Amino acid sequence: IPNGYIRFNKSTEATTNGNGYFVVAPGAWGEAIECQYLPSINLQARSQGEATTSHAYTVYVEQMVKLPSEVVKLYDRDNNEIGQFSVRSYEQLDAVCQTKIVL
Repeated sequence: IPNGYIRFNKSTEATTNGNGYFVVAPGAWGEAIECQYLPSINLQARSQGEATTSHAYTVYVEQMVKLPSEVVKLYDRDNNEIGQFSVRSYEQLDAVCQTKIVL
């Protein structure tokens, strides 16, 4: 059951900002594709000995998608942007004709 949308970066010219994060040129995003996303929150994550909250999303797309980029934007069903994420992994699920993307 779709509960959001995913858009892939279609620009080949991503640069990094002063903090080392990727910055994509405006208008460089592809068409919105319906998806189902599931959040995963780790409240026990640690970074440099300090407690932190780790967020991840598992996204299922109802079609077989070749990964066009390593950077995506995730939106909820009301088209509100959840965030811009790097793709951690992706897998073609042939038995159910879906693509699983971990952000």
